[in-house]
Amino acid sequence: MALLLTVSEANAEAPQGWQSEIMPTAWIAGIEGTIMVDGQETDFEKSAGDLFDYVEFAGGLTGGVQYNRWSLRAQFNYFSLSTDALDVEDRPTGGKLDSDMLLLEATAGYWLGSLVEGGSNYLLVGMRLLHSENDLEVYGDDGGMYSKDSDLLDPLVGLRGSFPILRSKIKGLSIVAMATIGGGGDSKLIYGLSPMLQYQFTDKIAARVGFRRAGWRVENDENGGELDFALSGLSGGIAVTF
Repeated sequence: MALLLTVSEANAEAPQGWQSEIMPTAWIAGIEGTIMVDGQETDFEKSAGDLFDYVEFAGGLTGGVQYNRWSLRAQFNYFSLSTDALDVEDRPTGGKLDSDMLLLEATAGYWLGSLVEGGSNYLLVGMRLLHSENDLEVYGDDGGMYSKDSDLLDPLVGLRGSFPILRSKIKGLSIVAMATIGGGGDSKLIYGLSPMLQYQFTDKIAARVGFRRAGWRVENDENGGELDFALSGLSGGIAVTF
């Protein structure tokens, strides 16, 4: 961050005028960590490959608008999944978890300059909201149904940058990356990382594919412990600018 904040603009041309972008996205995310549902603690670790069997619906959309040095961006993702491959605290018979999650991340950015010719770097501030609806069925004679809806809203700061690569061999190829960190709202800590490879087909259309991880660490007031979980996996989409 210190390097980007002191970047020289001697050979960088600041963005001018209005520009908008929209990108339907796919995020094949695995889930790992601990989640509490109405006092019942469940531990699980599911890779992106595992979730092909459990995800009932997943989709996302990224969009943004920029005016000169300033930008506004938002990322929306929705997951609906069902799995019985998990461990429930003190319940050897396990259980089944049905979960719907809505993840929204909105940021305002300011253009800092460019580390390399043709690149760009932005300082970000914003918010992340995770809304989840969880229904846990615990198996066994002493089992039962548990439900919990929750909202986690937290501020964040971060950096977003693009860096052209292999310019002499492949025109239009670059790395687009974003890193965020925050917390202090409903979570003790949140973080995000999203490095992606971009290929610019035309001035208006680009394809992006890479990796995305979003994590939370939340204090559990009911039991005095911490919940620690993350979504991570392959992500990609087609971006259209206008």
